[in-house]
Amino acid sequence: MRKSRHPGSGLLALIVLVPLLLGTTYRWVDRQGQVHYTDTPPPAGTSYEVVAAPHAPPPVEQSPPPGAPQALPAVASPPAVPEAVVDARDDGRCVDALYQLQVLAGQWRVYKPGPGDDRTYLHDRDRPAEIDRIARERDENCSEDPAERDSQWRRADELFQALGPVCREAREKLVNMQRPSARTAPSHIENQQAFIAARCPDLSREGVWLQDWILVR
Repeated sequence: MRKSRHPGSGLLALIVLVPLLLGTTYRWVDRQGQVHYTDTPPPAGTSYEVVAAPHAPPPVEQSPPPGAPQALPAVASPPAVPEAVVDARDDGRCVDALYQLQVLAGQWRVYKPGPGDDRTYLHDRDRPAEIDRIARERDENCSEDPAERDSQWRRADELFQALGPVCREAREKLVNMQRPSARTAPSHIENQQAFIAARCPDLSREGVWLQDWILVR
């Protein structure tokens, strides 16, 4: 085995490298020409050179050992389910809107009854805007289900007949026939009552347009 000629050379190299590995290193030469590497500045008045500290090596990503369980990727949480929207449709307002659109589509004058015998008539120039308003009520309140929509149309037709001029006239005629001064035969009163029961169901509404008996030509 061959021995080194300079047994202290390894120790000297270690002494030189340790400061380099620890941080900022100062290299300077003393008056005897001896080179020094220190982590503190040399004596005052001595020229020196700062040796940059070595950069730390980047961290090495270690692979899991064979057979180790693999980490599963994060699973995004499902989006929050919005609360059920409350259906604000009003069946009664739908039927009233369908009925009034039939009334406004005719060529007769329309009115709303007031106190006593007072009537508030709708002017022809205001009719288109009123039709648009009631059409919006229909769209906001009528069902989109075909079967339910058919039921709403049927009830609107019944209301159109019950509040129409024929049924109003029939009821007024019955009232006059029942007056004691009319001396109407009981059989005639019974016939009038049967006609009203068959064709004029007792359906009352407030705040809706009614047909006048006079047609507008």
